[in-house]
Amino acid sequence: MPVKPNTLISWAHRSWNPWVGCDKVAPECRVCYIFRDLRKQRRQPWGRIYQTNTWHEPIRLNREAERDGVVERIFTCSLSDFFHVGADSLRPAAWNIIRQTRNLVWMILTKRPSRILKHLPPDWGQGWPNVWLGTTVGCRKSLPNLDVLRKIPIHPKAHRWISAEPLLEDISEDVNLAGFSWLACGGESGGAPGKDAEYMYDPSITLREELKNTAGRRIMKIQWALNLRNKCLAQNVRFMFKQLTHTRSSFGVNALGRDWHEYPDHHLDGVPWRSQPPIAPKNIIPPEQIAALWAEEGIQMATAQ
Repeated sequence: MPVKPNTLISWAHRSWNPWVGCDKVAPECRVCYIFRDLRKQRRQPWGRIYQTNTWHEPIRLNREAERDGVVERIFTCSLSDFFHVGADSLRPAAWNIIRQTRNLVWMILTKRPSRILKHLPPDWGQGWPNVWLGTTVGCRKSLPNLDVLRKIPIHPKAHRWISAEPLLEDISEDVNLAGFSWLACGGESGGAPGKDAEYMYDPSITLREELKNTAGRRIMKIQWALNLRNKCLAQNVRFMFKQLTHTRSSFGVNALGRDWHEYPDHHLDGVPWRSQPPIAPKNIIPPEQIAALWAEEGIQMATAQ
């Protein structure tokens, strides 16, 4: 049965934040939603880590998933980074909880893959079956993250994955998918309708210069997402398209011609993923709008689908 998600991240059933707060370390971080969400909590988004009171939740979620005979995907640290240096003292307790929750798949996404190996639990061995390790690669500057993550051992029934969101340029020719099972991509979201301008990412500027600008959204071309989809299909990597460049998360989920929400299999044979609520009609765009967007980029629909 579906559950009401506690996250706007459409590829997860839930999110869990044992701590919140982060620091910007990559071009993809520029307009991270952490700023908005933590300011609502009257917390400083950057430079501090705050422990939360949510540590009891995973055990309850796992008990409910066991009861219902399903597996859930949990986005871990959606308001921080699981491998942030400021969380080093808290992380062992988080690993202990993850170890106990067999019916939850922990989707750990980091922009700090170089810190993973030294901060795995002592009994990691060749990996835990319910932990998927992912890293963000939305531009060429972040491609080295994949080489780092490829060296981290994972369980044969777990997966390495890529978040190409926000997708800032066409990385399809340069991205090496070897060792990865899943890729999710999408455009940058946030900002005020009709107020914040959209513009093209400039890979020639420094990270410091990139992070100075906090207004507007950087444009993702549909062709870039199609190119990634085609590469994933050719290499048997599951693919998910999350959204267009827009003020609202998940808008235009069908902009590649249909809904692309593919996921790899999990570790519990014969147990289904928990179903998710249907896509909100407000996030689905009509065929004529898709055709207009494709025509604007000069994409031939017959050859791209």
